[in-house]
Amino acid sequence: MFDAGEGMLSSDNRTEIHQRVRLAAEVFDKYSDDIRAIIHFHVRNKSKVDDVFQDFFVSLVRNPIPSHVEDIKAYLYRAVTNDVIDIRRQMRNRRDCIQKYAEAQKSDMIQEDPQNGFIQAEATKKMFRLIEGHLPKREATVVAQRYGSGLSTTDMAKKMHLDKRSICQYLSKARRRMRRFMSESVGDAK
Repeated sequence: MFDAGEGMLSSDNRTEIHQRVRLAAEVFDKYSDDIRAIIHFHVRNKSKVDDVFQDFFVSLVRNPIPSHVEDIKAYLYRAVTNDVIDIRRQMRNRRDCIQKYAEAQKSDMIQEDPQNGFIQAEATKKMFRLIEGHLPKREATVVAQRYGSGLSTTDMAKKMHLDKRSICQYLSKARRRMRRFMSESVGDAK
Protein backbone atom coordinates (compact mmCIF):
# COMPACT_ATOMS: atom_id res chain seq x y z
CA MET A 1 0.00 0.00 0.00
CA PHE A 2 2.95 2.31 0.62
CA ASP A 3 5.37 3.29 -2.09
CA ALA A 4 8.69 1.90 -0.85
CA GLY A 5 10.67 4.77 -2.38
CA GLU A 6 8.92 7.64 -0.65
CA GLY A 7 6.86 6.09 2.13
CA MET A 8 3.68 7.64 0.72
CA LEU A 9 0.54 6.17 -0.79
CA SER A 10 0.78 5.65 -4.52
CA SER A 11 -1.67 7.41 -6.79
CA ASP A 12 -3.43 4.12 -7.60
CA ASN A 13 -3.85 3.31 -3.90
CA ARG A 14 -5.20 6.77 -3.12
CA THR A 15 -7.70 6.44 -5.98
CA GLU A 16 -8.81 3.03 -4.71
CA ILE A 17 -9.20 4.34 -1.15
CA HIS A 18 -11.20 7.36 -2.35
CA GLN A 19 -13.42 5.02 -4.38
CA ARG A 20 -14.01 2.74 -1.36
CA VAL A 21 -14.80 5.71 0.90
CA ARG A 22 -17.21 7.10 -1.70
CA LEU A 23 -19.00 3.73 -2.00
CA ALA A 24 -19.24 3.36 1.78
CA ALA A 25 -20.59 6.92 2.04
CA GLU A 26 -23.24 6.12 -0.58
CA VAL A 27 -24.31 3.02 1.37
CA PHE A 28 -24.46 5.05 4.59
CA ASP A 29 -26.45 7.82 2.89
CA LYS A 30 -29.02 5.32 1.71
CA TYR A 31 -29.08 2.85 4.61
CA SER A 32 -27.87 4.75 7.69
CA ASP A 33 -31.22 4.44 9.48
CA ASP A 34 -31.25 0.68 8.86
CA ILE A 35 -27.63 0.31 9.97
CA ARG A 36 -28.26 2.30 13.13
CA ALA A 37 -31.40 0.22 13.89
CA ILE A 38 -29.41 -3.01 13.52
CA ILE A 39 -26.71 -1.67 15.82
CA HIS A 40 -29.30 -0.56 18.41
CA PHE A 41 -30.77 -4.06 18.29
CA HIS A 42 -27.42 -5.76 18.96
CA VAL A 43 -25.56 -3.35 21.25
CA ARG A 44 -26.51 -3.51 24.93
CA ASN A 45 -24.54 -0.45 26.01
CA LYS A 46 -26.33 2.33 24.14
CA SER A 47 -23.46 4.74 24.75
CA LYS A 48 -21.41 2.57 22.35
CA VAL A 49 -23.86 2.82 19.43
CA ASP A 50 -22.11 5.78 17.77
CA ASP A 51 -18.71 4.10 18.13
CA VAL A 52 -19.97 0.92 16.52
CA PHE A 53 -21.69 2.97 13.79
CA GLN A 54 -18.43 4.76 12.95
CA ASP A 55 -16.41 1.54 13.17
CA PHE A 56 -18.83 -0.10 10.76
CA PHE A 57 -18.20 2.68 8.23
CA VAL A 58 -14.46 1.89 8.39
CA SER A 59 -15.27 -1.81 8.11
CA LEU A 60 -17.33 -1.08 4.99
CA VAL A 61 -14.43 0.90 3.51
CA ARG A 62 -12.08 -2.03 4.16
CA ASN A 63 -14.54 -4.63 2.90
CA PRO A 64 -16.96 -3.07 0.39
CA ILE A 65 -20.22 -4.80 -0.43
CA PRO A 66 -19.50 -7.30 -3.23
CA SER A 67 -21.07 -6.36 -6.56
CA HIS A 68 -23.00 -9.65 -6.80
CA VAL A 69 -25.02 -8.94 -3.61
CA GLU A 70 -28.69 -8.39 -4.45
CA ASP A 71 -30.24 -7.91 -1.01
CA ILE A 72 -28.14 -5.12 0.47
CA LYS A 73 -30.21 -4.82 3.66
CA ALA A 74 -29.70 -8.52 4.44
CA TYR A 75 -25.99 -8.19 3.72
CA LEU A 76 -25.74 -5.14 6.00
CA TYR A 77 -27.64 -6.95 8.76
CA ARG A 78 -25.20 -9.87 8.63
CA ALA A 79 -22.13 -7.59 8.36
CA VAL A 80 -23.18 -5.39 11.31
CA THR A 81 -24.04 -8.46 13.38
CA ASN A 82 -20.62 -9.96 12.66
CA ASP A 83 -18.89 -6.68 13.54
CA VAL A 84 -20.75 -6.47 16.86
CA ILE A 85 -19.83 -10.09 17.64
CA ASP A 86 -16.18 -9.30 16.84
CA ILE A 87 -16.24 -6.21 19.05
CA ARG A 88 -17.71 -8.20 21.95
CA ARG A 89 -15.11 -10.93 21.47
CA GLN A 90 -12.27 -8.39 21.42
CA MET A 91 -13.58 -6.69 24.56
CA ARG A 92 -13.99 -10.02 26.36
CA ASN A 93 -10.48 -11.12 25.34
CA ARG A 94 -9.02 -7.78 26.47
CA ARG A 95 -10.86 -7.98 29.80
CA ASP A 96 -9.75 -11.59 30.32
CA CYS A 97 -6.12 -10.70 29.56
CA ILE A 98 -6.22 -7.79 32.00
CA GLN A 99 -7.81 -9.96 34.68
CA LYS A 100 -5.22 -12.73 34.18
CA TYR A 101 -2.44 -10.18 34.33
CA ALA A 102 -3.85 -8.68 37.54
CA GLU A 103 -4.17 -12.12 39.12
CA ALA A 104 -0.62 -13.01 38.11
CA GLN A 105 0.69 -9.73 39.52
CA LYS A 106 -1.16 -10.28 42.80
CA SER A 107 0.16 -13.83 43.03
CA ASP A 108 3.75 -12.73 42.22
CA MET A 109 3.60 -9.95 44.78
CA ILE A 110 2.42 -12.26 47.56
CA GLN A 111 4.99 -14.95 46.67
CA GLU A 112 7.85 -12.44 46.59
CA ASP A 113 7.27 -10.95 50.01
CA PRO A 114 4.29 -11.79 52.23
CA GLN A 115 4.83 -8.56 54.15
CA ASN A 116 4.52 -6.63 50.91
CA GLY A 117 1.17 -8.33 50.29
CA PHE A 118 0.00 -7.33 53.76
CA ILE A 119 1.09 -3.71 53.19
CA GLN A 120 -0.69 -3.70 49.83
CA ALA A 121 -3.87 -5.09 51.41
CA GLU A 122 -3.78 -2.40 54.10
CA ALA A 123 -3.25 0.33 51.48
CA THR A 124 -6.21 -1.03 49.50
CA LYS A 125 -8.43 -1.00 52.61
CA LYS A 126 -7.38 2.57 53.34
CA MET A 127 -8.15 3.58 49.75
CA PHE A 128 -11.63 2.03 49.94
CA ARG A 129 -12.33 3.83 53.25
CA LEU A 130 -11.36 7.08 51.53
CA ILE A 131 -13.65 6.27 48.63
CA GLU A 132 -16.53 5.45 50.98
CA GLY A 133 -16.04 8.81 52.70
CA HIS A 134 -16.42 10.75 49.45
CA LEU A 135 -19.13 8.84 47.61
CA PRO A 136 -22.81 8.21 48.24
CA LYS A 137 -23.47 4.78 49.78
CA ARG A 138 -24.66 3.01 46.58
CA GLU A 139 -21.76 4.31 44.51
CA ALA A 140 -19.24 3.36 47.20
CA THR A 141 -20.76 -0.13 47.45
CA VAL A 142 -20.60 -0.64 43.69
CA VAL A 143 -16.98 0.55 43.52
CA ALA A 144 -15.96 -1.69 46.43
CA GLN A 145 -17.64 -4.73 44.91
CA ARG A 146 -16.27 -4.08 41.43
CA TYR A 147 -12.70 -3.20 42.27
CA GLY A 148 -12.32 -4.64 45.74
CA SER A 149 -14.09 -7.95 45.28
CA GLY A 150 -13.68 -8.16 41.51
CA LEU A 151 -17.36 -8.80 40.84
CA SER A 152 -18.70 -8.34 37.31
CA THR A 153 -21.53 -5.92 36.63
CA THR A 154 -23.84 -8.90 36.11
CA ASP A 155 -22.93 -10.40 39.49
CA MET A 156 -23.31 -7.02 41.23
CA ALA A 157 -26.69 -6.48 39.58
CA LYS A 158 -27.91 -9.83 40.89
CA LYS A 159 -26.46 -9.28 44.35
CA MET A 160 -27.86 -5.74 44.70
CA HIS A 161 -31.18 -6.52 42.95
CA LEU A 162 -30.56 -3.85 40.29
CA ASP A 163 -30.25 -3.96 36.53
CA LYS A 164 -26.82 -3.85 34.88
CA ARG A 165 -27.49 -0.38 33.48
CA SER A 166 -27.94 1.01 37.00
CA ILE A 167 -24.68 -0.60 38.08
CA CYS A 168 -22.88 0.96 35.11
CA GLN A 169 -24.40 4.35 35.92
CA TYR A 170 -23.29 4.12 39.57
CA LEU A 171 -19.77 3.18 38.45
CA SER A 172 -19.67 6.04 35.96
CA LYS A 173 -20.88 8.58 38.52
CA ALA A 174 -18.41 7.27 41.10
CA ARG A 175 -15.49 7.55 38.69
CA ARG A 176 -16.54 11.07 37.76
CA ARG A 177 -16.80 12.10 41.44
CA MET A 178 -13.45 10.53 42.26
CA ARG A 179 -11.75 12.24 39.31
CA ARG A 180 -13.23 15.55 40.46
CA PHE A 181 -12.13 14.89 44.05
CA MET A 182 -8.62 13.94 42.92
CA SER A 183 -8.25 17.02 40.72
CA GLU A 184 -9.47 19.24 43.58
CA SER A 185 -7.05 17.53 45.97
CA VAL A 186 -4.16 18.06 43.59
CA GLY A 187 -5.25 21.68 43.12
CA ASP A 188 -5.36 22.19 46.89
CA ALA A 189 -1.91 20.66 47.32
CA LYS A 190 -0.28 23.14 44.90
